[in-house]
Amino acid sequence: MSGKLWNRNFILLITAQCLAMFGNAILGLILPLFILDISGSPALFGMVMAMYFIPLIIMSPIGGVIADRGRKQRIMFGVDIGTLAVIALLILALHVLTGNGYASAIAPIVIVKLMALATLNGLYNPVATSCLPFLVPEDKLVRANAAAEIIGFSVPNFAGPIIGGIVYAAFGIFPVLIASVAIYAAAAVIDLLIRVPYVQQPPMQDSLAATLKNDIAQSLRFAKKENPSMGKIILIFALFSISSTGMIMIVLPVLITQTLGMYTGLVGLSYGIMMGGGILGGIVISALEKKLPLQKAHWRLLLCGMVIAPVGLALFLGAPASVSYIIVTASAALVMLLSGTVSIQMYALIQQEAPEELVGKIIAVTISAIFVAFTVGQFFYAMLFERLSALPWIVPLAAALVTCAVAVCSGRHFRRIGVLPNSDTIHVK
Repeated sequence: MSGKLWNRNFILLITAQCLAMFGNAILGLILPLFILDISGSPALFGMVMAMYFIPLIIMSPIGGVIADRGRKQRIMFGVDIGTLAVIALLILALHVLTGNGYASAIAPIVIVKLMALATLNGLYNPVATSCLPFLVPEDKLVRANAAAEIIGFSVPNFAGPIIGGIVYAAFGIFPVLIASVAIYAAAAVIDLLIRVPYVQQPPMQDSLAATLKNDIAQSLRFAKKENPSMGKIILIFALFSISSTGMIMIVLPVLITQTLGMYTGLVGLSYGIMMGGGILGGIVISALEKKLPLQKAHWRLLLCGMVIAPVGLALFLGAPASVSYIIVTASAALVMLLSGTVSIQMYALIQQEAPEELVGKIIAVTISAIFVAFTVGQFFYAMLFERLSALPWIVPLAAALVTCAVAVCSGRHFRRIGVLPNSDTIHVK
């Protein structure tokens, strides 16, 4: 391992991750938005958005096991090539269906392909994240996670929706899909150049299912008994995902295109600005790491709830569409900024405190827990918007109240980070 943060392998890793996440950001928005356009149903849109995370939930633990037992760069290469193949098949399917008048079959085909993309993405995330402790020194892990969050996640999630939304609104779905093929091809080439140290583990004695069950159980035991503060923080962040970020991912496209009746391309712009908040969050926590300890992160979660409330107030007061658009976009960006600082510190905590052989699996369990919560939140808010289309202001105000309640109740758990179980002693690794 190099003593530098910006060593060759780290740069290659976040470059490949940036490209892969750029493709994910485009397709994760444009394909559900395509379904919303052809169906006109917020409930179907919300269901598709929620369904997208089901394969992520299932595959993330498998990805964690594979990440700890396999060669990480080879796994990332395989995922990018598989994703490229799925997109190519989707292009072919849409071409055949639209050319032969089978419009009714388009939505089911898009949903199936979206699930396949999510399955591959579920394998990729824990593998890429678990590479960091092997590529950078331990004292630089927070900065490494911040850099990976900014360059490998937030920047592509900022630019992807904007570019994808503009291209989709102007030219339709096919140019978006063709560009995505080129993006994943470039990511796959870079994957071949990365060198991640390989930690040999005992061979699997049982089936993959039995090994998966044993590895996840081992991870849960560590988070529950050996480092209970870690387990509680993961649970808190999952609850936060239900109340806030799950709502935001539904509220943006539905409010902009249906409640406010605005141009579809503005959805991509709002998503991009929202992810810009994530970029700023990474910069903030990298610069102010000492002044924003994880032990006080509940105050940042409380602020998230407070900045969601103006969305409901703007709708309740009947503000002009342009004003409501600005408020909802700004609120989403602030939530991403504040929650991003907490998530970066949470993953750094896992990487610092977990044994090397458990890092990938605990990260995978964390991702799965957050995705479960995110999926529940999206599905719930989509149904709520469908039923309360005449009173849309109720949804963001309710989300704000629940988020504030989660933040207030989580304070004592954040304050005990680093305290050993049944002790008042602070653990220093």
